[in-house]
Amino acid sequence: MSSQGKSEEGISIVPGMVFLGPMDGVDHKKYYIIAGVSGDKCCVCSVIINSKINQFILNRQHLLDCQVKLTPQKNSFLDHDSYANCAQPWMISSQKMEVEQFQYISMILEDDLDNIIETVKYSGTLTEEEMDLYFL
Repeated sequence: MSSQGKSEEGISIVPGMVFLGPMDGVDHKKYYIIAGVSGDKCCVCSVIINSKINQFILNRQHLLDCQVKLTPQKNSFLDHDSYANCAQPWMISSQKMEVEQFQYISMILEDDLDNIIETVKYSGTLTEEEMDLYFL
């Protein structure tokens, strides 16, 4: 189990890195935060770049509890308050990030990363094996 992965170009991917990349069904790029890494696979949380949380999430307390507020004061790549959606983390290989042209943007602060990791764990969407793989 490793706390960093490598892309094809040899870029070390570590938890807390922020990337800009495509999202299916969305006409613009989105920010992605690396929450955990194991070998060449990454556990990713998307950052919803909206000033308001989606009504669907607002009406579901468990999903609302899985939103981590990020501010531009602490994260210079943001221009307004945003939310890391930790309710549906997903896995992606570093090679796929390279192929889909994810662009490295920044690192988030350690306290924000700690909050994101704890919220991902709380979300209940990862198996015990995935939790051990990405967060031990």
